Amino acid sequence: MESPHAPDVQGSLPLTGDQADALAAGIARAFPAWRIWQAGGIWYAAGPCPRPGCRCARTLHAPGPGGLYRQLDDAEQRTHARREALL
Repeated sequence: MESPHAPDVQGSLPLTGDQADALAAGIARAFPAWRIWQAGGIWYAAGPCPRPGCRCARTLHAPGPGGLYRQLDDAEQRTHARREALL
């Protein structure tokens, strides 16, 4: 399910460094368990493993911030569903 809050910036003008930093900070506020950054036009997020009790990290990536936001939203929903199933 696509989040109505995902940034819709694919196909938009290139972002300045400050704009990209501000957008990364906004995505990080929406997903506080994840560290967000972009490099070379690719957006990344490093965050918790979806397996309960696991302490490893995983990394997601997408060619734009909107795609990364959608992946994060999906990952959070799947993690929440797994936890609910264990209860």
